[in-house]
Amino acid sequence: MADCKLCNRVLGNLHGLRQHLEAVHPWDWEEHWCGRCKRCFVSPEARQQHLLKSSAHHFCDYCTADYPYQDELDLHLEDDHNVCTDCDIRFWSESALRIHNVEEHNMCDECDQYFTTPSNLKYHQQTHAQKTHCCPKCPRMFVTESAMVLHLEADTCEGGVDLFSVKATAYACYQSKKYLRKHDPDYEFQCPTCETPYRFMSALLQHAESAACSETLEHHRPLGKFLHYLFVRRL
Repeated sequence: MADCKLCNRVLGNLHGLRQHLEAVHPWDWEEHWCGRCKRCFVSPEARQQHLLKSSAHHFCDYCTADYPYQDELDLHLEDDHNVCTDCDIRFWSESALRIHNVEEHNMCDECDQYFTTPSNLKYHQQTHAQKTHCCPKCPRMFVTESAMVLHLEADTCEGGVDLFSVKATAYACYQSKKYLRKHDPDYEFQCPTCETPYRFMSALLQHAESAACSETLEHHRPLGKFLHYLFVRRL
């Protein structure tokens, strides 16, 4: 059953109510009718209250757009009005909003993906980088030093290097005391700065490449010297 709030007539269904409104109240029925919710209201004011309070209506503050879901409104605000919905800030141009998202919300400037932390973004950005790090035993090139060492550890190098070879080189390096863990066969490596333990040298190098702590792969640091030793020794 469906009631006409304008004349209190009871109709059999919503379709009948819609036909009744168009036929009997042609001049003002739209002011009483919510098409999305299929409801008839006793007055335009009652309809307006419904629109403002209903969870099925999400209005744009900058135009007349009305969306059934908040995420659809958020997309509209960003695409059409250059609004950052997280910060509730409207920018004067699309490029200004983009700069804000890159600087404040860990958005990748290359592919527009968002990341939860700066370190996750930094790691992702390596996928867009050029491969500039060569393997000491084969012609393959890699984006990062850690990816190159992982290639060696995984026994995918045509030069015959494997995990054992990488560990043997790490132990033989004159800087080994600064990144090896004593009496821990499961986690043989640790960060020279924060002492976070790692099972594999590639994982330790990846840690140093990230922003997790202040450790780096610069040539004067222990891990940088290990990489130099790796190439000099050539396994």
